[in-house]
Amino acid sequence: MAGFLGADTEALRALGRAVGGGAERLEQLTAQLDGIVGGARWQGPDADAFRADWVGRVRTGLHARIGALRGEAAELAGQAEEQDGASGGPGVPGGAGAAPPPGLAGGLSEGPLPGAEGGIRLMAAHAPLGAADASAAVGESPLAFPETGMELAPPETAHRIEVDADHALAPDGADEPFGLDEDGTPITLEPDTRYDVGEHGTYYTDDEGRIEYVEAAGGGETMNPNLRETLPDATYHVNEQAYYRTDELGRTEHLYVPDVVVDREMARSQSIQSTIAERWDMSGDGTSEPVEFNAGHVLARQLGGIREEINYTRQWDEVNQARSGQDTIYTYESLMADGISDEDRSYSYETRIDWGEEQPSGVGPEHDSAPWEYVPSGYDVRIHEDGEQIVEDHLPNYPEGATFPR
Repeated sequence: MAGFLGADTEALRALGRAVGGGAERLEQLTAQLDGIVGGARWQGPDADAFRADWVGRVRTGLHARIGALRGEAAELAGQAEEQDGASGGPGVPGGAGAAPPPGLAGGLSEGPLPGAEGGIRLMAAHAPLGAADASAAVGESPLAFPETGMELAPPETAHRIEVDADHALAPDGADEPFGLDEDGTPITLEPDTRYDVGEHGTYYTDDEGRIEYVEAAGGGETMNPNLRETLPDATYHVNEQAYYRTDELGRTEHLYVPDVVVDREMARSQSIQSTIAERWDMSGDGTSEPVEFNAGHVLARQLGGIREEINYTRQWDEVNQARSGQDTIYTYESLMADGISDEDRSYSYETRIDWGEEQPSGVGPEHDSAPWEYVPSGYDVRIHEDGEQIVEDHLPNYPEGATFPR
């Protein structure tokens, strides 16, 4: 052999970051277009046909392309890792200081990728537009409640594992979640690793092998089991739109949507909602009265909220539904839906769920309760409209001073 054939691994990593940045940018553009299409003031058969084509073909194709780009970015990073291992360290072949491929010298810039069929272009002269940038686009700094630990981008990982149907970690079926054993306990995985698990989603572990970040799709005809049985202390990026953060018990404690869209096609699960809804005779000031709790969407169905359990809490009907002269979750959701559809407004939406100490009898960690069985004590809501904060509110989730029966 005349010499060693390989690649400049730093250039490979830079290329991978560029491709990943392109995926992020395409994701944000898709979300923006989705809002424009959904909010266009256009009625009639042609409008319905156009929107159906957008949802059924164009948007689906864009999401597929986003996933493919992310896969390519991970593949490039993996190739760089393998090259380093085979060649004795970063920067090879040829040792440190080897020249990058043509077009990558001096850093990435806009231009055709050498050798790429069809003149694929790299747009890496600027940082990718991520969730923080989407927030800035509507005029706010992200995360009013950073104390939950929510992250807006997946962590960098050193390794990647593809979990196909034959892999030892593959779920037993489409309705079985990844990362949990048969008792629902999180399993320890390889540290600092990205797991690609097909339709179950993509999972990222920390340096102790605990899943800390999940990218998944939900709300479809077949529900995603990974959004039905949730992991503790994890950030979920769902449908490339909404971020959910779970607490130590797997309960959703934080929702963040940097760019709200209207999507009234999302499915509803009557069986889940009827299971979660409950009524208790709560006591206070020497009296007792029935208090109704609905299966309240954390993100409204008309705003793209999914039907899996991660998106539900037991919500007092006084908060969940419309009440004359009273601000509720429903009025805030309607405000955004109408503003987008009727006035072409832009919104970011954030909710912090306070679980408190008061819980119904038989609900708690000692009872191995499911996350949705708990009852929040209240909701902190923040909404920005076209860059200006218009809502900063706290909504209690049951009458003041009321307690559950013991």
